[in-house]
Amino acid sequence: MIESKLTVIKYFIGIDVSKATFNYCLRYAGGPVLNGKVANNVESIKEFILTLKEIPGFKLGYTVFGMEVTGVYGLILIDTLTKMKAKVVVEPSMRIKNSLGIIRGKNDKLDAARIARYLIKNLQELKLWVPHRKIIDELSSLSTLRERMVKVGVIITTPLNEDINFVDPAISLTNINLCNPSIIQIEQLIRNIDIKIKALYTNDDHCNRLMKIMLSVMGIGEVTALQILIHTNEFKTIKTARTFASYCGVAPFEHDSGTSVKKRARVSPLANKRIKSLLHNGVRTCIGHDSGIKAYYRRRVDVDKKNKMSVMNAIKFKLICRVFACVRVDRFYEKGYVSVKPVTNKIAN
Repeated sequence: MIESKLTVIKYFIGIDVSKATFNYCLRYAGGPVLNGKVANNVESIKEFILTLKEIPGFKLGYTVFGMEVTGVYGLILIDTLTKMKAKVVVEPSMRIKNSLGIIRGKNDKLDAARIARYLIKNLQELKLWVPHRKIIDELSSLSTLRERMVKVGVIITTPLNEDINFVDPAISLTNINLCNPSIIQIEQLIRNIDIKIKALYTNDDHCNRLMKIMLSVMGIGEVTALQILIHTNEFKTIKTARTFASYCGVAPFEHDSGTSVKKRARVSPLANKRIKSLLHNGVRTCIGHDSGIKAYYRRRVDVDKKNKMSVMNAIKFKLICRVFACVRVDRFYEKGYVSVKPVTNKIAN
């Protein structure tokens, strides 16, 4: 974050977004606290900004807007403010809540005021929203749709498979025949989504290059690579392997205090468990097909007697490091690659 963008901030607007409306709380030095409610559509948002500009001395460049992550409900507001070149901060609700100490009571007006207070308190640590390219939003939407269809397929097929050994064969066969057309349609829909996703990123030079680099790393499949591409915003929002490891729950954190509390480091449950699960599948592939990782796994588990899940987490981090290292230098992964630094001739004094 560029510090100069935040040193000029004088107006802090906390926004609590809901489906049809959003509440706002404006706080600024030397002025009263202003609260209100606005319809969640483009026209009303533009009118809201015009109303703000009537405040003496108000300038959009001196203002930061803050809101919680609310999924699709906040997209119109974020998009409209971004097009106006406004400074926008979008934070997880838990991060805002945990930063404000003990909180009692809750309503939309209070939540907006608390977000405004969060902006003031953490001004120098705020990270402004980085807009996504349209293709990333499209890939994200298709990826979510694919995940839903996979879940629907599992919901239908799992009970049918379990019934085979326990329910009367005639009843089980009837259920299977009734559901088969839907199962076939869901499988075809998933294939169509996969084709659409691949066509989208292959037609974009930058996304296609990033996907090819990630897919060159053993253990990183198309679904995993796509999730990394989306959640790092093409490696613009999350730029380092350690940050991403923390984001997807791979990085362990210490838990000790003084001399009496000494617990072993553990990963945090606050993580993107979808990506963590995909990386877990990738690690299993590597253990079976990558001789180096297989030898490392066997040594740590059999010789060093380490916990299997702890070792698998270490391998997940290794895969993440490989991906980020290859993306950083824009090259495909090569087993046994050694970085060659240019030799400079030193002139003797």
